[in-house]
Amino acid sequence: MTPGAQAIGRTDSGDEIRPESPEAVVRELPAPEDAEEEAPALPGAAAPPAAAEPEPPARGRRGRRALRGPGLRDRRRQQTRATIIEAAAELFAERGFDAVSVVEIAQRAGVVEKTVFNHFPVKEGLVFEADPPMRAALLEAVRRRPAGESVSAAAGTFVVRAMSGLGAPEAAAGVAEMARVIRGSRTLQVREREILGELTTALAELIAEETQAEPGELAPWLAAHAVLSLYAALLELARDRVLTGVSGPALSAELRARGERGLALLQFGLAGYAKRR
Repeated sequence: MTPGAQAIGRTDSGDEIRPESPEAVVRELPAPEDAEEEAPALPGAAAPPAAAEPEPPARGRRGRRALRGPGLRDRRRQQTRATIIEAAAELFAERGFDAVSVVEIAQRAGVVEKTVFNHFPVKEGLVFEADPPMRAALLEAVRRRPAGESVSAAAGTFVVRAMSGLGAPEAAAGVAEMARVIRGSRTLQVREREILGELTTALAELIAEETQAEPGELAPWLAAHAVLSLYAALLELARDRVLTGVSGPALSAELRARGERGLALLQFGLAGYAKRR
């Protein structure tokens, strides 16, 4: 059974099935080390990739023929792009996003300024991808959920699983670097909120289409905002922790536990939360 599928469903006779407790919603959520696939990169959660190692020169007539093929231009373009990203990441880490100019990035990468803009029309693109991999993966998780599973269970489980992976030791350095760069720039903070809004809109539109919601209906938007708010909260928690030196299994366990509690609230609502005594 897909994680969260037992949230709310019905038997063959039509009787409603509900889990015994909120924790049952996420009881089967796989730990990051048990995941079969690597979680997609999340916007603002990892450092830009380092430049790829250059390929060894091809030898002989066959090698020369291969180098003249259509793939050579693409490889060179990807190498140039990776070099620019690496140069930008180094400079941003050294001095902050706002203090670094595109000219300086071009000089560090060994290219002209126009080349940088050809790859990244706006400077923020050197930090955030225009279409983060999370968008497609999140929407696919919703589309492929089994019968009886809610949108919040499918999307929320995806988010918790992906965010738990930020506790991996190899991810900690990237998360910390991105946290310092983004939190040091008002421009990047604004762009990150814009990306979060775009993800929210994409999810809300998918929910509205699937449920054939009437124009102006609030439910798709409330569901989408709830899921992406869970993502944003876990991301900020991960940043706070790695900046204080917490990573590895301890961070993964905390992100998972807090994510599970948040997902349970999404599934069961806030009616019983924080009642005044």
